[in-house]
Amino acid sequence: MSKALELTSTNSKMVALASPMTVGGEEVNEIELRKPNAGNLRGLNLISVVEMHFDAAMVLLPRISKLNERDILNMEPENFAPLMTEIAGFFVNTEH
Repeated sequence: MSKALELTSTNSKMVALASPMTVGGEEVNEIELRKPNAGNLRGLNLISVVEMHFDAAMVLLPRISKLNERDILNMEPENFAPLMTEIAGFFVNTEH
């Protein structure tokens, strides 16, 4: 398992941030992402989510993490890509 990812359960993942950011007035080095359910994905195009489109992230990330819209707008690019990569990973079945 990579250093950037720690599996907390089958329904969530902890993603290490490349650079710390302030969330809710405190500095954080990692963000917990909950596995999206159908309700979290309402109104979203799954292709846009998996292709890491910013507009899809603006809707989905606040639904499955403690991030809000302002946090996402102020996020460093090096933190955005790993979060979206892990979200895309929720849609891949690695068991054959």
